[in-house]
Amino acid sequence: MSTIRSAVQLFRSLPTTAFTVFFVLSLTFLATLGTINVYAATDALAATPTFSPTEGSYLGTQTVTISTTTPGATIYYTTNGSTPTTSSRQYTAPFTVSRTSTVKAIATAVGYATSATGSATYTIAPSAAAPTFSLSAGTYTSVQAVAISSTTGGAIIHYTTDGSVPTLASASYTAPIVITRTTTVRAITTAAGYSNSAVVSRAYTINLPAATPVFSLSTGSYVGAQTVTISSTTSGATIYYTTDNSTPTTASTRYTGPITLSQTAKVKAIATARGYSTSAVESVLYNITLPTATPTFVPSGGTY
Repeated sequence: MSTIRSAVQLFRSLPTTAFTVFFVLSLTFLATLGTINVYAATDALAATPTFSPTEGSYLGTQTVTISTTTPGATIYYTTNGSTPTTSSRQYTAPFTVSRTSTVKAIATAVGYATSATGSATYTIAPSAAAPTFSLSAGTYTSVQAVAISSTTGGAIIHYTTDGSVPTLASASYTAPIVITRTTTVRAITTAAGYSNSAVVSRAYTINLPAATPVFSLSTGSYVGAQTVTISSTTSGATIYYTTDNSTPTTASTRYTGPITLSQTAKVKAIATARGYSTSAVESVLYNITLPTATPTFVPSGGTY
């Protein structure tokens, strides 16, 4: 107030001509300021940013794109509901929203005033808990049963056994899955009010043993040489055997036909086949007693 009062007193003390000149210059200066203010006040706002997808409730993570119709505009945004400024994160590419968030954005451009703040709230349903498997992935030599579960209440688990990605149309899990051959099991969890869980996969390699070899002649005592055949019910199996009581391997004698035994022997055999693990060892003991030679007479029987 004292400044204004002093200015008024100054005006009154000036000669009339000087006052007039001062007044005109002052008006010119104020007019200039007014022109500047009027120009600033009439700057167009940059177009308010828009969001895709639009705000709403969604099941699962969403990829959000922000745009503005103002050419050359720069967009700044926040994802925590705070008001964005030019110090906020600059939008350069679509980003993901995996939980409930309010995204806000402004647009700036040369020759434009900062836009109004655009806002979109995305309500993201939580994901159902991923399935868990009772059996770890790996290689097994016998048939396996796999149980699948989820900690999400009321969940439904869908699975496949052919390696394909499970969907809501896939088989629903109701009981342990019996794995009899090499299989990849994949599963997802679904539940009301939740987005689908991530897909969980387990690969099981099943190497069932080839069928144990079978001998045509059972363990026992025999008089005279014996002929023994060995077989396996596994298609295409190769049999290896020993006759000295040693454990057979794939380096042992390969069975190609009946074996003739003319002395006591313990025969052991295994079977191997593609897609199968080696069979159990089967063994039999043959006690072979050769017959006593028939007596001969000299001279031979006859009439003398």
